Amino acid sequence: MPTEQNYKPGYGSKTEDLAGQAALSTSYGLIITDVKPNPEQDTYAAVDLGSNSFHMLVTRREHGELRVLDRIKEMVRLGGGLDNAGELDPVVRENALNCLSRFGQRLRGIPASNLRAVGTQTFRRLNKAEAFLAASEKALGCPVDVIAGHEEARLIYMGVTQWVTGEHEKKLVIDIGGGSTELIIGEGFEPLEIESLQFGCVAVTNRFFADGIITAKKLKRARRAVLAELQEIQSRYRRRGWQIAIGSSGTIKSAASMCLANGWCENKVTLDALQNLKREALSAGSIEKIQIAGLSERRQPVFIGGLAVLMACFEALGLERLTVSPYALREGLLHDLLGRLEHRDPRDKSVKALMSRFAVDAAQVERVRTTSLDLFDQLSTNHQLGDAHRMMLSWAAELHEIGLALSHDNYQMHSAYLVEASDMAGFSRQEQAFLAALVGHQRLDIPKDYASWLPERLHGPLSFSLLCIRLAWVFCRTREDQAIPGIGITLEGRRVQLLLASEWMASHPLTIADLKAEIKTLKAIGFNLAINYHDD
Repeated sequence: MPTEQNYKPGYGSKTEDLAGQAALSTSYGLIITDVKPNPEQDTYAAVDLGSNSFHMLVTRREHGELRVLDRIKEMVRLGGGLDNAGELDPVVRENALNCLSRFGQRLRGIPASNLRAVGTQTFRRLNKAEAFLAASEKALGCPVDVIAGHEEARLIYMGVTQWVTGEHEKKLVIDIGGGSTELIIGEGFEPLEIESLQFGCVAVTNRFFADGIITAKKLKRARRAVLAELQEIQSRYRRRGWQIAIGSSGTIKSAASMCLANGWCENKVTLDALQNLKREALSAGSIEKIQIAGLSERRQPVFIGGLAVLMACFEALGLERLTVSPYALREGLLHDLLGRLEHRDPRDKSVKALMSRFAVDAAQVERVRTTSLDLFDQLSTNHQLGDAHRMMLSWAAELHEIGLALSHDNYQMHSAYLVEASDMAGFSRQEQAFLAALVGHQRLDIPKDYASWLPERLHGPLSFSLLCIRLAWVFCRTREDQAIPGIGITLEGRRVQLLLASEWMASHPLTIADLKAEIKTLKAIGFNLAINYHDD
């Protein structure tokens, strides 16, 4: 079995002791192995860029199971380097990028489609995040998706449910991260209630214990601040109820380790044990003097903030005990990735839910979707666009008219707002922004800054997809199947040539007028459109 290896670049890092992970149940397909990775086989990786720690999980699929090849964790404390204006400390930034470079070396050779990396609360708070995201993606060697709190909670629940037995039990899951805390109630594999609070171990430590001094008054203030946020959900959660309460991630796992080391409880965290932890922390008087068996040196600087959050959760939800899961966000991310690859994509369900909620015209959606994809398929093979871009275009076509439920005037703007502002399970923030740009610029003028809020890597796919959906909208404007012609299209450099039948042209003057208007509009995204005709 692999042995623990310690090294301390930046704030410190660790390749976890896999032999100590015996709690990972093989019944859910995650098995510890010391087999070396082989890029030629089915290798998959998930990267969780949290506010306190960066995690990487590398697995291989064999005989229908995922076998863990590698786990790497580094305490980057990204959230601790972020000020109130969302600016990142240069030293923390450098440490983070160095960590990602090490991760990137481990990920080399794994197919791009088999990788997924996400950024959580601190990435959500970054001011002008584009530069840091671009540097992070270059260091890591793959895109970094920034996910919303609800999506983070959904992935955490998905990860925890890979470990829990009792499929039909109703479960409460609490995950205390560095920058946020997620609380989920679910049954089976489906979350029923999802909340994300802007309190985590790093955030609370920095806010209430910035000078390193621990007092009963400070701890009470911190706990009450979290309780105030929990007040909004505690009645709803208690009414919903649960059969088992489960905790995940560093704060709760660390608390469980201390409870076990001191003989206060085994494999769980209890209310009585929390009181013992509180007493020990207060007796220390300062963060640097906390000496509790089971508390690691790496966890010590943020332990007190995590304890305040955990105590507030116990109090607000009336908990007596919390079972501890070894699984969390990265395992959920991995299983979500496999779902995408195996056509069990939660994003499709989210899109269908919005279509239903806003009662779209299904026939018109299908016209625009089919025409968009036909244009995409004629062009994409020579322009390095793949299935992921095609799927985004398909979803944009399905959502392009949801804004009509609000108003016909400028409905594309309403569609864009609904897409960008909705909680859409499975989608990252960048993906929702990409969809919003597509539906928001499906017709009328395109502003010069149409792609400014997206990573540069998405600018090309966006302009290409806009070309497809805008032309599809023109051809489908009259909402008649028979009005849509056979369309030939080529793209050489940035020159687009449409080939249409002369006979069709003569009987569709509105469409021709719209196409001529597109000649000018498409120049805003760098395309030169030419319209040619042929005799049948």
